[in-house]
Amino acid sequence: YSIFVAINLRPGIIPDEPYRFEVSQYFSETLQIPEDVPIAIEYGDDLQRNPFLGYWIFGRALNIHNLVSPSANERQQLIFLRVFNLLFSVGSVIYTYLLAKEFFQNKWLQLLPVFLITNTLMFVFLSSGVSYDNPTNFAGAASIYYLVRVVNKKAFMKNSLKWLIAISFGSLIKRTILPLALISGIIWIIFVIRNKPIIPKKHFKNLNIIFLMVILAIFIGFNIYIYGFNLIKFQSLLPKCLDTFSKEVCENSVFNIRYQKLALANKLTVVQAFKQGYPDPIRYVFDVWIREILKRIFGIMGHLNYYPIVISYFHIALYWMIILAARYIRKPSFKICGLFSIFIFYAIVLIYTNYNSELIYGFKQVALQGRYIFPVISTVYIIYAYILNNVSNKIIKYATLTATILLFLYAGPIRFIWYCNSVFADW
Repeated sequence: YSIFVAINLRPGIIPDEPYRFEVSQYFSETLQIPEDVPIAIEYGDDLQRNPFLGYWIFGRALNIHNLVSPSANERQQLIFLRVFNLLFSVGSVIYTYLLAKEFFQNKWLQLLPVFLITNTLMFVFLSSGVSYDNPTNFAGAASIYYLVRVVNKKAFMKNSLKWLIAISFGSLIKRTILPLALISGIIWIIFVIRNKPIIPKKHFKNLNIIFLMVILAIFIGFNIYIYGFNLIKFQSLLPKCLDTFSKEVCENSVFNIRYQKLALANKLTVVQAFKQGYPDPIRYVFDVWIREILKRIFGIMGHLNYYPIVISYFHIALYWMIILAARYIRKPSFKICGLFSIFIFYAIVLIYTNYNSELIYGFKQVALQGRYIFPVISTVYIIYAYILNNVSNKIIKYATLTATILLFLYAGPIRFIWYCNSVFADW
């Protein structure tokens, strides 16, 4: 699916792809962080003080492509970088499968989360474009897998290091991995307190362990360079536009123009929003957020929008699985509770961020994107498979499974590619 879309999709449809591609081109011209990138200044984005690893990796990929095809034009570079991005999403799918193997013995059940993620339309669509979300999602899936390996008491030292490396890698690409770092760190600490794993001294002489520790130290060093410096100088994880650019640049930045065009004159308080007829946080979650996030996961929202007519059925499916969980799940393990905690915590952070944005923009769903949940999307599908596996009534179990497969196939990439040929380029 993704290769077809990557080769044929018109430019400027994948969310923020023109910006990501142009910045990657600048990174391909230097091994360091480029300065005075016009499009970054236009966005008020200081590349020196923001996570840069995704762009740096894309730049190196373009270097390799240009060595092999020095006469390649911009379109060929774009398609190559799209396919290169797909490798990260393939990695996310592989880690989803490996994570499923940590929970299920049944081989078909291990494949169910893989089927679900590869038929999640926005995931497939995003995988086809140049986006730093793809390596971020890869890092999220990898970190959750290695954390679960730790909880399963498998090679504590090695998997703990790999978990930390994946989290550190992801935080150098996009700050949205930080909530996952926090909740997974809490789960790791609880596991250590409860189980008190013993680390043999010989581990510190193991070359593999030493290598992992060196990689981790390098990633942590770069994280301190970015986030530590920002905290000291700007008192925030990432600088505001005015911290690093002139007032004139910030007033003309893309985000400020959007703010001036769409934002309310004054940010609402929760009480003011309620008095004006807008939903309170609880009602917002159930009446707005869940519906809109499902539309943006199983539909597409970027520079163009596409929502399958069956989106409402995903809403029904969500509540049906909650009912099944309440009916059939008894005494869940620490492992599945940890996985559920990761998803819930990450979702709460997103809800808080989105609701705060609604108070600024007057509940226009500005910046509410389904792709922001993708670093933990593997947890959703593992939990789904876990609930289904615990349903003792075979009629309910297989009827639910059949309905799910049909729903994902009907709303997935096949139908999108078949019916939405207007988004594909005639190169």
